[in-house]
Amino acid sequence: MTGDHDHDWEEDKKLVERFENSLKSNLDLFFDEEELEDIIRFYFDQQKFLKALRASEFALEKFPFSVEIKLLMAQCLIFNDELEEGLTILENLNNISPNNEEIILALANAYILAGSPQEGIELLERFLPLAEDQAEVYYSLGNLFRAKGDNDKASHYFKEAVKIRINHEDALFQLAMITEEEGSFDEILHFYQEFIDQDPYSAGAWYNLGVVYNRLGRFEEAIKAYDYAIIIDDSFASAYFNLGNALMNTKQYDLALEAYQNTINCEGANAENCCYMGAAYEKLGKIDDAFKYFKKSAKLDEEYDDAWFGLGMCMLKKEKYFEAIHYFKKAINLSKENPNYWVGLADAEFNLGNLQSSSEAYEEAINLEPGIMETYVNLSVIYFDQNRFEEAVDVIGEGIEELPEEAELYYRMVVYQIKLGKYKEAFSYLENALTLDFDRHTVLYELMPELKQQKAIYKLIAQYRDDKLLP
Repeated sequence: MTGDHDHDWEEDKKLVERFENSLKSNLDLFFDEEELEDIIRFYFDQQKFLKALRASEFALEKFPFSVEIKLLMAQCLIFNDELEEGLTILENLNNISPNNEEIILALANAYILAGSPQEGIELLERFLPLAEDQAEVYYSLGNLFRAKGDNDKASHYFKEAVKIRINHEDALFQLAMITEEEGSFDEILHFYQEFIDQDPYSAGAWYNLGVVYNRLGRFEEAIKAYDYAIIIDDSFASAYFNLGNALMNTKQYDLALEAYQNTINCEGANAENCCYMGAAYEKLGKIDDAFKYFKKSAKLDEEYDDAWFGLGMCMLKKEKYFEAIHYFKKAINLSKENPNYWVGLADAEFNLGNLQSSSEAYEEAINLEPGIMETYVNLSVIYFDQNRFEEAVDVIGEGIEELPEEAELYYRMVVYQIKLGKYKEAFSYLENALTLDFDRHTVLYELMPELKQQKAIYKLIAQYRDDKLLP
């Protein structure tokens, strides 16, 4: 889901740039109250909470009696780990302006962070009959019960939110999370099917059904559900976007590209949908087109790390390794915890012969996410080529612990153990490898062609081949 925005992102960005330039130049430019609120929200949406707090402090100097700015400031304080001060402001605002829905919802959410969800529940249950936006109150109650560990009541309130607002994204996301945790897929499918039975022309209900099928990995059924949503509402941007994702998962890249283009037609270009367009083009092998869309994505949002990674992958495929390293490092600077970015960097460094840098990047990827076979294999290859066989054994050993069903790791271990003169261990790994996947034994000869002359190994392989041929 790419999301909707109350304000035009480009306009808000220009407003923020004007604000930042005025601060840098010590110019006392005039910003009205609504503009300052937009600036604070822009920072908040970008998760730049310290900048949001500073902007709210500036705004409060200009408009010291603004309830809205005080509310935004309280939320900024809370997200900057100044919970007590933020709570105090919210409680004071609630006393000054009782039954203000925004204040009450913010206060209830703050009670979650304060570890006092019951206070929030009592606050919202008292307020519920007065609420204008009951869907949002139900959603917040769901979050409070989630914080208490009561998934049954949380699920009830999230469903109530969805009943009122069928496309309540946050409630839908939380329902999906609970469904995965509890394994209650049949129940949630039934819940959405009830909507469809009552109103077969509810685009939102079909869309939600598609989301559940997608999470279940039932992509063909998800595609059908999204198609129904789009037939009913041909301007449903999120349905096009999720349809594109499901089509990517079924390797229907041409159709995915069309779905992403329809997303852009409906909601305009943004960093996310352009990045996904780039990914579809990359899967189709149209690297120049992919590069163009990844570049556009990065231009629309310089902090969208997936776009920089996509640019790096394009350069890697064009064998422009220096450029690839530049883009991968940009992605890593924005998101150091993504193992795929480190793998991309490692591949580029390896192709330039920078083996030390490459091995360090692979090690970082393994530390971040054990269980990606490519990282163990490629790092072991670096050690193998440098005759660092013990280190190669250690890496593949880690890989086997994480991926005990991957035959290739065992075959590689055979070669590395032989290089260390450990024939008994090598034969033990070879038996495991042949049992897991006999056909992959050619890996042995790719790594060490002279093994074809090893009679004991040839005999063992022949024995497994004969066993395989027996009826």
